[in-house]
Amino acid sequence: MKPYVDETPKTTLPSVFLGAFSLLLSACPNLGQPADNYNCNINEAGYCIFTGSPHETGLEPGTDNIVDRDGAILFDIQEAVAANKSGEELKARGTPAADGDEMINASQVNLSDDEIAFHKVMAIMFPIRNALMYDIAEVTQEEWGSLVGELATRQIKEKTFTNGKTPKENYYGRQGIFNLAKNPEERDIHHDVMKFLEEAGLYLLCHVTSDAFNSMLKETHPEGHDPCEDADIQVKKPF
Repeated sequence: MKPYVDETPKTTLPSVFLGAFSLLLSACPNLGQPADNYNCNINEAGYCIFTGSPHETGLEPGTDNIVDRDGAILFDIQEAVAANKSGEELKARGTPAADGDEMINASQVNLSDDEIAFHKVMAIMFPIRNALMYDIAEVTQEEWGSLVGELATRQIKEKTFTNGKTPKENYYGRQGIFNLAKNPEERDIHHDVMKFLEEAGLYLLCHVTSDAFNSMLKETHPEGHDPCEDADIQVKKPF
């Protein structure tokens, strides 16, 4: 998963425009794909634990409850939106969850169906992100299955492929990434984990949002991909 890089150093008018656009992306963390500022450190138990901090909120699987890290109910998903570390509501886009994002108690009255679906996707992905990046030592197979239930229902990330000519061609499915996180074999697996999280979140968005929103995901993808085509959706399954 490579960040957007402006590789046009010439001082022509187009390059000036691209340079300004690059600065805009870096100044607005909810636009485009965020820079990959993560790495993970192998702890004494052999797990690859990420730098940064876990989300303190998320959707309890199988319920409408937004809960904290201890499982205490905070508020209902229908009264929640995702916000960045400054407390600003996230715009409904394809940008993956980032360090500091949380669910906050807020009205959804003026939100579109696509925006409501986006915030629910974020609430689902926060605990999945925590499990792979920070809590992998404690997460059981049963708990993992519950966390990725919404992905499984839609057959998202079913397969693992690791025979690519380059690491970029490889990808992990739901079970494959869990197995990798449980046994990283003393290597930094952060690229594999972040790729899974980004793709899983995008593919879930493709299922639960409108065709117009799907088109926006394609038009704004920093590498020009069509994530909803990559998702190979036969029949959409909204929430």
